[in-house]
Amino acid sequence: MFDFFNIPHTYEKAVESKSDTIKYVEVANVLPTFERFAVNIGVCLDEINEWCKEHKEFYETYKKCKALQKDMLNDLAMRGFYNATYTAFLAKNITDMGEKQESFAESEIREAYLSAMSDLGNISDD
Repeated sequence: MFDFFNIPHTYEKAVESKSDTIKYVEVANVLPTFERFAVNIGVCLDEINEWCKEHKEFYETYKKCKALQKDMLNDLAMRGFYNATYTAFLAKNITDMGEKQESFAESEIREAYLSAMSDLGNISDD
């Protein structure tokens, strides 16, 4: 599984121009997914998920593969290989880069700040 996810992010492709010269362009590799990995080894994604629950070593490798997948997604998105809107959707759904959830402590601090600012507005010059 690790070898499936541990691939170069890009490769060079020879392209012939109109003037019959060959130039090389950088092309993005296909982002490896767990769905494609499962199909390649002849199982369904549910089976991969069960193996993660049942085998600690497999789960550790799975987490490393998730990190490789996230790194490739970030790298290729930042370099403009992917559509920004779809990249945001994908990042929220296959990585831990979802909408940031405000922690309880952050929420309390924010409420205290807003309350203090509101109190300042209620002070008069009597």
